[in-house]
Amino acid sequence: MSLRILKFGGSNLREPADLDTCAEITAGYEAPCIIVVSAFYGVTDKLEKAAKEASENGVPPDSFIEEFSSLCYGWLRREPFPEKNRETNKQAGSGGKNTEASKEQFVARKNGEARNGPGAMLERLARLLRGVHAIGELPPAIYDNILSFGERISAYIVAETLRTRNMNAQLALPEEFGLITSGDFGNAGVLLDDSLSGVRKHFDGENYFVVPGFYGVSHEGKITLLGRGGTDYSAASLAYQLDAASLDIWKDVDGFRTADPGFVNGSSTIGYLSYSEAAELSYFGAKILHPRTVEPLQKKNIPLRIFNFRSPGKGARSVIGPGKGDELSGPKSITFSRNFSVIKFRGAGVGSKPGVLAGIAGIMDSAGVNISSVFTSQTAICFLLQNKELQKAERALKRGQPELISNVETVSGIALIALVGEGITRKRGVAARVFNAVAEENINVEIISAGASASAVYFMVREDDCERAVEAAHRFFFSDMNKAGWHLIQTL
Repeated sequence: MSLRILKFGGSNLREPADLDTCAEITAGYEAPCIIVVSAFYGVTDKLEKAAKEASENGVPPDSFIEEFSSLCYGWLRREPFPEKNRETNKQAGSGGKNTEASKEQFVARKNGEARNGPGAMLERLARLLRGVHAIGELPPAIYDNILSFGERISAYIVAETLRTRNMNAQLALPEEFGLITSGDFGNAGVLLDDSLSGVRKHFDGENYFVVPGFYGVSHEGKITLLGRGGTDYSAASLAYQLDAASLDIWKDVDGFRTADPGFVNGSSTIGYLSYSEAAELSYFGAKILHPRTVEPLQKKNIPLRIFNFRSPGKGARSVIGPGKGDELSGPKSITFSRNFSVIKFRGAGVGSKPGVLAGIAGIMDSAGVNISSVFTSQTAICFLLQNKELQKAERALKRGQPELISNVETVSGIALIALVGEGITRKRGVAARVFNAVAEENINVEIISAGASASAVYFMVREDDCERAVEAAHRFFFSDMNKAGWHLIQTL
């Protein structure tokens, strides 16, 4: 089967009018395709807040359920979203005629869709929220289930929009066709081969299918989220399983750039990236793709194309695919991520003593701490963690600090900056020039690492210095004034 997989994210679904844009873009492909969608903009945050308030703060969910139901009905009726028609939405949520008409639209579909329409889904969501309010706890399995309703409802409404345009669109839920995951709540991985049979049986290539992204199901049938931004990963997994011609991701930006334009003036769009470059940029903070998106695509050399939802006629802005053979072409982009901390473990010979690193890592793992990176020397081992993991790590270490550790130091307020490009770690002088560019701004580099990936050099600075450091590195490698000098350096 050769088809296109389309992905529309929450940033493409800010207003009901965006549904029509989705339909127009889909119709422009002139052939049936699979559309993978995120929740409407801001909905996942609303669901998360409601779940936590119900379980942790004892806030009854009834008011949220009423408002959220009104919101969904408003989307179907194409009402202004969300503040412009608050009174109408309140009336719709309180049982007026418009509400009843909308409910009929939601559940009148044949072919078994009534139980998957928003009316039925909203009832299931309400039961879950009332349940966590009653018990005062939010188990991971229930948390994942609650957050998945944003995508399930938006997928139904997108499918309904396509059908109003005489496109034979069907809702396809991961729990029905079997997008099998590792079963880890909150951040599961897709088991590509385990899902293969069910996916290929379900999608026939003759119809438009709308799939909610962001989640799959474990072998036991439990809903498991794929992590924030996981709709990209859902779509890439389907592209792998169905041997798609491409994965086309529609964004509200022009694809990957040499730097975040919100922080750096003069950044430019990158027309082509290798799988490795895109993966490293996503991992180190570029908010264009879920970090695991390229994994399934790379296995079958399926191209990923990024289009701008707001100007669909201009073609793909960034294309991601196999390397072009110019592995030493130099840096492509610089990106960053904030909110990190470093825990430094000091002691005589700790960096070379067998078992010390494994012991510390084991303590962290047992406490559920995610380690972002590790750096070692003869007398110190450094763990890079996100700030939200720090307190959990410190509590775990108090219970079981390994022998040989004489001192534990914590440094917070760290930003991670990455310079990405195929082969740059094998090119003489790249790291030194990063240091020089940053040093000219009187910025101290806390830690630098090169070699873990052939496509990235990354270093850490204080958060307060992050923006100046990114600007300085971008100015050296990407400004028109310096491009000629950099290309000369590469020939040396």
